[in-house]
Amino acid sequence: MPVKDLVDSEGKCMTVLDVDGFLLPDFKCPSQENDFRSMADNFVARDDDVLLSNYPKSGTHWVWEIIQMLSTQKAELIEYSKMNCMLENLSKESFDSLPSPRILNTHLEFSMLPKDFLRRKCKIVYTIRNPKDVAVSYYHHHRGLLTYNYDGSWDGYLERFLEGNLDYMSWFDNVRNWHKDIKEHKEYPIHVIHYEDMQQNGIEEIRKLAKFIEKPYNEKLLKDIQDKCQFEMMQKGKCVGNIFWKENTAGVYREGKVGGWKKVFTVAQNEKFDKVFQEKIADLHLDIKFTI
Repeated sequence: MPVKDLVDSEGKCMTVLDVDGFLLPDFKCPSQENDFRSMADNFVARDDDVLLSNYPKSGTHWVWEIIQMLSTQKAELIEYSKMNCMLENLSKESFDSLPSPRILNTHLEFSMLPKDFLRRKCKIVYTIRNPKDVAVSYYHHHRGLLTYNYDGSWDGYLERFLEGNLDYMSWFDNVRNWHKDIKEHKEYPIHVIHYEDMQQNGIEEIRKLAKFIEKPYNEKLLKDIQDKCQFEMMQKGKCVGNIFWKENTAGVYREGKVGGWKKVFTVAQNEKFDKVFQEKIADLHLDIKFTI
């Protein structure tokens, strides 16, 4: 297995999997490397598949549950984790065995998705979150999960994040590439959700999502789904692999708020981040809300 230790400016290591230059979490599965390499050609899609994609820490668990509820027409949390339906965490056998309709998820870019998925034009939901909150959330994710063996400081981590020296690599590249692919594939059904819009106007965003995946709804179902997917409800109702986390860490459901970065970033860090943001992505004129 091509396990790799990524060293940061402080000499702190983060353990990941390097598959042909793309960095992934090490899911501790002996076949992960081969499964990932063969996914593009060997995973066979179904016409009713729905795929949720984003950069990590951009509302994956939250929106995946919402899509599941719209699909089942029940405001009930799913008993299992979204990890059971994560493309890069599946073998072909596991992928094929999932019952329809499959609500899948991934942190991969458009160009890396299974070719059959693209050929069938299966629906894709892409969520985007402001990168300052992403960075803070990802920092706690990396420090908390045992698989990364990481205990670096926030200062060193921010440098790492800005450089893309972590699994799934650069937030800026991910967002830029998805923006480009969405523009170049206008015929492909892709629905974009901003994390901050979900926080501000959840029912309206859930309504748009229901229309996109062509599921019936009424106002009661929308309200019930919004209530059931509140952060506190999911934190209480979902037990997501606590054995994989260090003791005394928050786990998957840590805070789920907009603007939490302001309590973490120093003035100098914020200025540096803004400079990189302007250089790397400001030209896309994305409607990214750092506070609401």
